[in-house]
Amino acid sequence: MTSPASFESTKGSVSSCTLYHDKGPEPWLRKTSTDAWLSTGVGEAIDGTDGAAQDHGDIYCVVCFDNGNLEIFDVPNFNCVFSVGNFMSGKSHLVDALMKEVLKDSKKGDRDGVIIQGRKENVPDMKVVELAMQRWSGQHSRPFLFGILSDGTILCYHAYLYESPDGTSKVEDSASAGGSIGLGTTNISRLRNLRFVRVSLDAYAREETSNGSLHQQITIFKNIGSYQGFFLSGSRPAWVMVLRERLRVHPQVWTNPPLCNHIH
Repeated sequence: MTSPASFESTKGSVSSCTLYHDKGPEPWLRKTSTDAWLSTGVGEAIDGTDGAAQDHGDIYCVVCFDNGNLEIFDVPNFNCVFSVGNFMSGKSHLVDALMKEVLKDSKKGDRDGVIIQGRKENVPDMKVVELAMQRWSGQHSRPFLFGILSDGTILCYHAYLYESPDGTSKVEDSASAGGSIGLGTTNISRLRNLRFVRVSLDAYAREETSNGSLHQQITIFKNIGSYQGFFLSGSRPAWVMVLRERLRVHPQVWTNPPLCNHIH
């Protein structure tokens, strides 16, 4: 099995990756590739065998490298459509590396949009050990992006569609962008209007590691007692419910010692 050329040309090894299916008939990410005010969010439909219009959506591969950079590739072409440097630093907003626009609503006290939550930016051997991206059902729902760091920190981001004030998106010179983060040319249909905003999960106590081992795992669920969200297993298991596009953390309280920390 060979890895895509896009991975081979990127510095550093892959620390974690996941697949994201942006399902139709209205794939959400598709409308972020053009100016928001021009986009309908619905691509060309595929005719099914029964003559009905169908759209199976788009598939993306979300990858984080040992150097901390995060990139989103389209599948099966594996063109990079979104890239963020130093993802694991916990930035307040994630913006494509090729975009010049600087968000004016960044919180005060952030340096370059980075939130430092009691730890250093450059921690030796720090890396992203697990990624997940999910868009749950519901009106006006948007994808969530999750990352678990090797120290147990959970990063949570909520995607949104950004409309620039003048109705256009400004792109940096490809040479300067490529020199800083190793990106290619700008002729690829990038997710130019895609933004992510950091969502705090302060109510959740992170997994405590011993001997550098980490046993957390994100398990997505879509209908458990009519609720949807994800289950975080580990020494401090918790149910994270999605209610009206907001996350509610419900720690799992064991009345007896658990037989297993994972759900099957």
